[in-house]
Amino acid sequence: MKRLFWLLVLINLGLLAYFNIGYILPGKPDIKLTEINPDKIKLLSQTEIDALPKKAQSSPPPATIEPQPVAMCFEWGIFSDASLAKAQKALAKMALQATAKEENSNQPKRYWVYQPPVKTIAEAQKKAVEFKELGVQDLFVVQEEKWKNAISFGIFEDEQLAEKLVRELRAKGIKNVEKILRTNGKGQHSLLLGSINESEVAELKKLKPDFPAAELKEVSCN
Repeated sequence: MKRLFWLLVLINLGLLAYFNIGYILPGKPDIKLTEINPDKIKLLSQTEIDALPKKAQSSPPPATIEPQPVAMCFEWGIFSDASLAKAQKALAKMALQATAKEENSNQPKRYWVYQPPVKTIAEAQKKAVEFKELGVQDLFVVQEEKWKNAISFGIFEDEQLAEKLVRELRAKGIKNVEKILRTNGKGQHSLLLGSINESEVAELKKLKPDFPAAELKEVSCN
């Protein structure tokens, strides 16, 4: 009796599985292919293509800005009537253009501290070496014709500063140091130079022995 019962149970389970096989085992996916209709294909014009949304592009890195050289303008002076032509000739050799400007009577006086000229340049250079060994570094041997082989220690607009330097030099044991007025602001000239570079400035400074009374100073480029 028990065997008959279990046999009927198995038969019923088998029939149940047979009639529900579609729910038990996964079937193939029902994929509907889209049909292509040639009559619906449309060729786009270039204008329509350009109007289509563009894919966002990454922004290019910012361009590197090269530093521009800064223009430097200088004023070189003061020159007497006699030394002006010589200074202009020196600038012409360096292919530099300059505009001469006549100074008026309101220009400040300038005082020169120096040691008078000696007979030879060798003697002057020997003295210069000795003075540098005493701790005096700001000096040079003058090559200007009138003061050739003199030793210049500096030019000052303030007379008190010039006198102070004279005292300091004498305290170091340097004799025959003098102070004179090199210009009173009358009948004098300066040269205006525009847009010159650092190497040209360096070359101008080398002309100091030829023009001891002239100072090179940076001014605004107007």
